[in-house]
Amino acid sequence: MFEYQQYQPSAQLADYIECYWILRAEACFLNSPDPLVPGGRIEMIFNFASPVNWLIAKDNPGGISFPGPIFMGQRNKVFYVAATGKVDMLGLRFKPGGLAAFTNMPVSGLSNAMVPAAFILGTQVNDWEALLYEQQDTMAMLRMLDTLMIKALKAVPRDNLLMNIAIAALRSGNEDTSIATVCHQTGYNYKKLERVFIRNTGYTPKYYHKILRFNKAIRLMDTADALTSICYACNYFDQAHFIRDFRQFTGTTPGQFKRGDNKIADILIKHQSV
Repeated sequence: MFEYQQYQPSAQLADYIECYWILRAEACFLNSPDPLVPGGRIEMIFNFASPVNWLIAKDNPGGISFPGPIFMGQRNKVFYVAATGKVDMLGLRFKPGGLAAFTNMPVSGLSNAMVPAAFILGTQVNDWEALLYEQQDTMAMLRMLDTLMIKALKAVPRDNLLMNIAIAALRSGNEDTSIATVCHQTGYNYKKLERVFIRNTGYTPKYYHKILRFNKAIRLMDTADALTSICYACNYFDQAHFIRDFRQFTGTTPGQFKRGDNKIADILIKHQSV
């Protein structure tokens, strides 16, 4: 059994933070490596239970583990996560470009990486974990985290409006039309848009759309009759194109993934928007 819930931030943070989330489960829930598929977001995570090994990969089978709160960066390939016991986490999922409201650090440095939260928000964040854990219930903990994040705000990011326009366009259309539309709406040529995107998301616009398209496709797998219909709906050239991207982002084929026990991916497919 497990509990996963998402909660909205206050209006003051809604432009930068997508949601807060909690995940609680018994020791058997993540006792073997579970895939973390790319979703295009950066997350800050507080762990109140047993140590967790993040970003497990073939070339790093032990993964990465830090004491205290951590930042997990945006990813462009599949990694895995495993817990050493019970799971009790509080997370904060930033909107694309949202982290810039709290730090001047370019997010490109977080690609496929995990770092202590103090590297991003300063050493005061190390005191937050105990403060949050002391709260009497989940809602009090979330209110406290919201208050702490409001205090951590630095300024409206210079690219905030552009990123909101760009992300909305990329989520709504096909690849060529959407990127061309963003350039037209902002007056930016592609190279300038690319620099802004890398600075704020760690991806180029085209690669970010690749992540979006994969996430749209994986959410259609429960209802689509065949892979061909998914390919058509998500503007893949053919099944080979879809399967190639799918392997990169999940480490397996669509059929194997659908038959597998993918706990974290299943949670995010159900609860997280594309």
